Amino acid sequence: MMTTTLTIDVLHNFTPLNALSEQRLKDVLAGCYVETIKPQTTLINYGDCDDKAIFLLSGQLALTDYQGNTTILDALDSAANYPIIPSKPRQFTVTAQKTCNILAVNQQKLQDALLWEQSLGSLAKTLFAQLPAHMDKDWVLRLLESRVFYCLPPLNILELLQALQSIPVLKDQKIISLGDMADCCYFIKEGKAKVCQSIDGEYLTVAYLGKGAFFGEEGLLSDAPRNADVVMLEDGELMRLDKKHFDRLLKKPTLQALSFALAQQQVDYQEAVWLDVRLAEEYQQSHLKDALHLALPDVRLKARQLPLSQHYIICCDNGQRSA
Repeated sequence: MMTTTLTIDVLHNFTPLNALSEQRLKDVLAGCYVETIKPQTTLINYGDCDDKAIFLLSGQLALTDYQGNTTILDALDSAANYPIIPSKPRQFTVTAQKTCNILAVNQQKLQDALLWEQSLGSLAKTLFAQLPAHMDKDWVLRLLESRVFYCLPPLNILELLQALQSIPVLKDQKIISLGDMADCCYFIKEGKAKVCQSIDGEYLTVAYLGKGAFFGEEGLLSDAPRNADVVMLEDGELMRLDKKHFDRLLKKPTLQALSFALAQQQVDYQEAVWLDVRLAEEYQQSHLKDALHLALPDVRLKARQLPLSQHYIICCDNGQRSA
């Protein structure tokens, strides 16, 4: 079986994926993969209770019910725009008639994304009714689209918004300094900023941040010194969240801790790969078999290079930096 690259454009071709915003599609993409299935290979057995929503990208499938009646599904058929026999347990045995490409989507991720998308409007109304009148509604909506809020209970979101402190800032003002201990993070309400790091002795801009972006969370997550400078490119306004509220409202609800046994099982079944975030010297000294490496200070610079279609289990030596 051959694995190919997924894009958001591919997902847009299918229902209900086409009902999701780009951000939610990115979330779903992290749990997807494409496989090439050879002719006469059984893809689904009658009675299966798997955790996938499966779409036909190309080729033909034979769908056979418990009485032996068979229907042929071609990728060009309009029915192929929808998941193949979505009900569980599966009511058909599905076999490839010709070489097929199928798209498998994590069912739970898809349901979570649809639920968030469909409840976003009512959530926003609830929040607006309880937030101060001066709170910028457009900015709040932009924040709600961010992945940082995706796994948060509504009450946490409301309390977080109420805990934010407005900070006016000026062009060229340094907000975060490399090496300082982290005591807060920031959301950009107005203005733009740049993130700078020293790489091989050269001081470089590694990222630009605009309205709705947040920064400073790495130091709070790892309890380590700041790994970059953040400097304003223009006058603006930041919203500051202190460490106490960050830990209670953001950090704890969004962590998905796994036992080593369960994590290793996912790796063994090729459902995930290890991603070691320790320093390069620590990784070179010893690491889990087949683990990839991305040191925590390099996450903001290099994380975008990782394939979105892959599921990663973050690891270190004691769980603190991986958290």
